[in-house]
Parts: sequence; C-alpha cells; structure tokens
Amino acid sequence: MIRGVRSDLKGFRSVTLGAALNVVLADQAKDADENESTNGLGKTTLIRIIQFCLGSDLARDKVLSHPDLAKTTFYLDLKIGGADRTVGRSTATPKRISVDRILVEGRGYQTEPEGDHRVTIAIEDYRSLLSEIYFPQTRIVTNGDVRYTPTFRELAPYVARIGKAAFVDPQVTYQGQSGASKRLCVSYLLGLNWSLQRKLLREIGDRDNIRAAIKAIRAAEDGKQTIGELEAERVALENQMRAREAEMAKFNVREDYRELEVELTSADSSIHDLINANYSDTRLRDFYKRSSAEQPEADANRPLQILKDAGAVFKEDALRTLDQVAKFHSQVYRNRKEFLESEIKRLSDEIAERDGRIDALSVRKQELLNLLRSSGAIETLIALQRGHSELTARHGALSARIEEMKRYDRRDDDITAAISKEKTLLKSDLDDRREAVDQARSLFAEYTQALYGKPGKLGVDIGNDGYNFSFTIERGGSDGVDQMVVFCFDLTFASLFANRREGFPTLIHDSSLFADVDPRQFAAALRLAADRSKALGFQYLCCLNSGSLPTSYLGDFKLADYVRLTLNDDGPQGRLLGRKLPPVEKRKPN
Repeated sequence: MIRGVRSDLKGFRSVTLGAALNVVLADQAKDADENESTNGLGKTTLIRIIQFCLGSDLARDKVLSHPDLAKTTFYLDLKIGGADRTVGRSTATPKRISVDRILVEGRGYQTEPEGDHRVTIAIEDYRSLLSEIYFPQTRIVTNGDVRYTPTFRELAPYVARIGKAAFVDPQVTYQGQSGASKRLCVSYLLGLNWSLQRKLLREIGDRDNIRAAIKAIRAAEDGKQTIGELEAERVALENQMRAREAEMAKFNVREDYRELEVELTSADSSIHDLINANYSDTRLRDFYKRSSAEQPEADANRPLQILKDAGAVFKEDALRTLDQVAKFHSQVYRNRKEFLESEIKRLSDEIAERDGRIDALSVRKQELLNLLRSSGAIETLIALQRGHSELTARHGALSARIEEMKRYDRRDDDITAAISKEKTLLKSDLDDRREAVDQARSLFAEYTQALYGKPGKLGVDIGNDGYNFSFTIERGGSDGVDQMVVFCFDLTFASLFANRREGFPTLIHDSSLFADVDPRQFAAALRLAADRSKALGFQYLCCLNSGSLPTSYLGDFKLADYVRLTLNDDGPQGRLLGRKLPPVEKRKPN
C-alpha cells in the first residue's frame, strides 16, 4: 500500500494516502493537457511520480524529464509486509534507486551505502526486487538464471493506468501494446496459466521466424518454388550430369595424353618459378647497383682531420694508432665495394642462366601445346570438364537449398505440432481452473450489474494465439461504457489479488476514466470502489475533477471524507509541483 508521496522540490504538495478509497481532487471544470512543456494542476503528474518511483523509464516521461525538475528527488512511502518502507529516485540519477537496506538484504543485489539504514541499487535490480516482493509467482529459474515473466513493470500499467488510451480496452494500457504482452499480462491478472501462455507465444514466435526464413530463401532465388519443384529440378540436373560423364568416359585422347599433360603442367610451373626468381634477383641487383654508385670514396685522413679540427693534441705513438684506424677505415670501404661488385656479377650470371632455361622451357611448352592442339583433344575435353563442373556446382547448391528448406519445413511441422499440443493443454487447464475463472466471471458480472443493472460477461476462450478475452456490458447507448468496462475489469483483478493476498495492493486510475461516463454510473463506480476496497482490504486511488463530479447522484455518500489532496489554479501554491512548468523550446534542426 502507498502511504504517501513527497519530494525535495520546493513547494511540492505532499500527499498522505489511507486505506480503501483515496481521491485527489482538482478544482477545475476540465482536464488540462499535460505535455513536455506544460502541465495542468498535477493529478496525472502524481500518478507519473508514483510510476517513476516504481521503476518507469524517465526518458519516456515528458513531464518529469522537464528541465525545471532536474535534480529533483521523489519519495514513495510504502507499507510492505506490515512495515513502513521508503524508496527514493532522483531525476538526476534515474539509474539508481534509494531503498531501505532491509528490503535487499539477503537477495544478492549489488548495493552502495547511503546512510545508516539505506542503500542504492541499479534500476534493473530494483525492478526485479519489485517483482520478487509483489509478484513472486512469476519467478522462473532456468539454468541458474532468475527471470520474471511477466515483470512488475509489465504489470504496473494495469495497476496504475494513465491517459485516454489506457481506458479504451481492459487489455490495453498504452497505444501500440503487442498482443503477446496483453495475453500474458491479463492471463496473470486473472489467475490463469500464464506460464503455458508464455510458452505458447514463444513457440508461435519461433514458427513465424521460420516461415519468414523460408520466405526469404525463396525471395533470394527470385521464385516461389516448392520443395517438390526443387526436387524435380535436382533430378533433371543429375540426368544432365550423368550424360556429361558418359561423354567424358567415351572421349578418345592420345595414348600419351596424360604424360604430355603432366609435362605441360610441370613446364608451365617451372617457367613461373623461374620468372619469379628472376624478378626477385633483379630487384636485389638493382639495389646493389644503386648502393655501389652512391658510395663515396674513402678519405684516409678523414678520421685524423676530425680530431685535429676538434683541437686535440696527440703524442707520437697516439698518431701512429690513428693512422692505423684510417687505414682500417679505407679497407672497410674497399671490402664493401668489392662485395657489392661480386654480388652484382653473381646475380647477373644467375639471371642470365634462368633466362636461358625459361627460353628452353617456353619452346618445349609450345611444342606440347601444338601436339595436344593438333589432336583436338584439349579444347573438347576442357569444355566437357567445365560443363560438368558447372552442373556439379549447381547440383550442390540446389541440394543444399532443398535440405535447408526441408530442415525449416520439419522445424515448422514440429513447432506447429507443439503449438497444437500446448493449445490442447491450455484448454484442459482452463477446464481445471473453472472454479477460479468462474470467480473472475462472477466478480465482473457483479460489478457491471452494480453499474448498469445487468451483469456483464467476461469471456475466456482458447484461440490460435492462446487465451482470448472478451468483455461485454448489455447497455447500448450509454456514455463511457468502454471506460466502465475497464473499471470493472480492474476492480475484478484487484479483488482477486486481495482475496489471494498477493500482488500490488493498490489500484490507481487517472481522471480520464470518468471523462465521458454517465453521472449515474460515475457515482455508482465511486460507491462500488469505496465498498470493495474497504471490504477486501486493497487501496484505491482515483483522480477527479470537481467540475464533473456526479454530486446529484452521490446521495448520502460523502466523497469529501476520501479527498486526500485538493489542487487548484489559484496560484503556484495550489498545484502539485508548486509551480507551472514553462514550455520547452524545441530545437530546430540544422
């Protein structure tokens, strides 16, 4: 249960909530739009703050991400397991959550200390923590890895609905919500076999991926051939291959054709090796020539002159040693020059010798080609071999394509059979859970009858994708019927949670719920919510506008007893945030 919402923002209107019915009342006739640049009095902002403190994504919230709310911390006071706990989250560091240390002790999460009794944890760990606390039934252990499906964040939009899109269909909490998400969440909320539904949805997804892969394979080949048509093409290719092999087997060549072919290959290989060797040696010889041409003549007096220029004074015996150094210096230069000249000569001789061998081999190669060409065997045989190789390659590619399609096709059949089996199990499970399902149907019928005088119908069937849900109220022509269907569904699963003593014990509705509702049903819904939340022990928070209250139909029901916060537009102090957020200028693209 939520005990209160507060903030370190100057002027923020803290709110303390109680058990059962809680009302946040805005003293204005109509809802004001909330967008990235401005907000109304703050009813919806309050729900956004609650969602923010329960792990929602700040980047998707255009109000709380406003520049004027930078570095603002919001706090949610909760009662968990009969004890008072507090969580805090700052817009400056939305990836970390501040919690009471006792909430995470022994759970294995990495924490950072924050005072004596508080720590911070990563947003991902916090979301998992909420799943552990409020929806432990969804805890799945696979190979040592813990996952939560559906997660607290997937279910949170159902327990705290915001915006008009959330009140059109009981199964939908935001525009664009996938069918898989809806089926999974609603099956959990109604106490159905959500894990089997989840498995079925995964298999359907796998089958869709396989069929997409088969379609892509066909598209890549620019055709829509079936496996049978591809098999027929394979057989035709095999017939062509056998015919080509027969031609090659009957082909007559010279008796010494194989020997000539081997000799021709050897000569060609030798020529290439010799040419490569000549190329390498020619480059080395050219390098030696450049080095020899660039070498200066040795100056025997150069070492001594360098020392004299430096002002050195030497003894006679020292000068004789320096003379020896100068002679050694001259000898080194002479030796280097002689080495380069000898290497140039050696390389030139080897290049010339190879040129002679290349000429001889080239003559022999031409002779061999003339011999083979004169018989007409080489062109014909090569053509036959090339044609056979092409057919073999086509056959290999076609066989691989057929096998790939068969593999996908078999996998498709296997998954389709598994899907059929899972659907059968789901139908059987639905029969086994008849008592629980009937309880949900009974509550929905009871609540819709309290509003419209006739019981509505909550249908649960098994279709192609698993659970199919339908919600109907036999009351045509009334305003806001769709919203009241959502209200009755939410009240149904909140009642189920309360009866089972599980789930998040708070149900929250934005003022959009009652925007178009007939005053009689509006008043009946408030009385029903107050009665059921008190009787079953869950908390109900709704945001209302004073100008649209069904006062004439409330009778002796004193709504004022449940108002926890009243907002008005008499000045900044009347707004939830204690201010009105100015418009944010949109940057023009360069």
